[in-house]
Amino acid sequence: MPEVAFSEYGKAMTATEVYYDPYDYSIDADPYPVWKRLRDEAPLYHNERLGFYALSRYDDVLAGLLDSETFVSSHGITLEMIGDEPIGIPMMIMMDPPTHTRLRKLVNRAFTPKAIDRLTDRIHAICADLLDPLVGAGPFDFTKQYAGLIPPTVILALVGFPDGFAEEFREEVDSTMHLDADVDPTRLGPPKRVLVDTAGEIDSVVFSMLPDLIKARRAQPEDDLISALVHSEIDDDEGHGRTLTVDEIVGFVQLISLAGSETVVRLLGFSAVELARNPDQLQILVDEPGVIPNAVEETLRYDAPSPIQGRWVARDVEVHGTVIPRGSKLALLNASADRDERHFPDPDRFLVRRDIDRHLAFGYGTHFCIGAALARLEGRIGLEELIRRFPRWEVDEDNLQRIHTSTVRGYTSVPLTPLG
Repeated sequence: MPEVAFSEYGKAMTATEVYYDPYDYSIDADPYPVWKRLRDEAPLYHNERLGFYALSRYDDVLAGLLDSETFVSSHGITLEMIGDEPIGIPMMIMMDPPTHTRLRKLVNRAFTPKAIDRLTDRIHAICADLLDPLVGAGPFDFTKQYAGLIPPTVILALVGFPDGFAEEFREEVDSTMHLDADVDPTRLGPPKRVLVDTAGEIDSVVFSMLPDLIKARRAQPEDDLISALVHSEIDDDEGHGRTLTVDEIVGFVQLISLAGSETVVRLLGFSAVELARNPDQLQILVDEPGVIPNAVEETLRYDAPSPIQGRWVARDVEVHGTVIPRGSKLALLNASADRDERHFPDPDRFLVRRDIDRHLAFGYGTHFCIGAALARLEGRIGLEELIRRFPRWEVDEDNLQRIHTSTVRGYTSVPLTPLG
């Protein structure tokens, strides 16, 4: 008689049956064994209860990310929000070409190599200001006192917010994205479609100041993203030029602020934990700081901050001998793909000198992360400044705290103790 196990939601299953639920806390804490079974036993997986398919192998996920005509984003980008109709939220991440392409060109102006390079000295200064008071002070919370404050400080300045909102922004993001264990994801549905209500108000402590900032930048532009958006024009579907609506500008700013902050916080948290677990790899970075940029890439490959990309299937498509019907929800498991031994040798080892041809942590194709270069810069400098002051550390594994969402993995608290 086979052993029987139960998922968090009470689904009985034999010990030989593979089951994946992105909302299950126990799976989310360490999804890699389940993802390996998916790759080996069910490369096209179907969860009937939650109503989604999943692709987990590197080649399949890459092909899915590249095929934006079959696997579309306009119906939502997380499994719980995807529905039969386009989502209608004015964020380019939830748009398909050609609209997505037109809007992306606007935001590209804020992320040119020259614009990113200008931030180098500022990021070094931010890291130094956060770390210097911690030298000799004993244990500290790496996320709350360091990693969690770097990205929002940088990205909010790039967007055009005044100083002083980094900690408040970090707390709001964590509370907004977190899904409690007792929430039934099948009942969540799509988010509200209007970001600014009829009274011009925004339901957010941090973003509520946006209408006033937009108004100020119309009158007096500055060197920031809000000014660029306020004074830009795009072509509509008939080819006529028009300015962006307030709702569209808010959508841009929220997307860039959230995505630009979230990825780097989780990246740095994973870096601190994995380097503590692998002190031989940390020693390489101490001895050879030039390896740090590659260590950032290895961290992204090893533990992707955004491990699941949701898509709506726009036509019947056959994968691994099974037809995924039009209208299905599909999870592209890019973090699983980056642990696929079919592409990366010995993928479950964390190796800062690993030769990485192409990982999928930032996605690929149409929706490749627009802030990837900035995330890499912040990750590199964040580690450089940390290692310069603390060449060795340990992490209190028993008190690590995680954020739990359907699309983001990472730590909200990393208790860290410098050694020696």
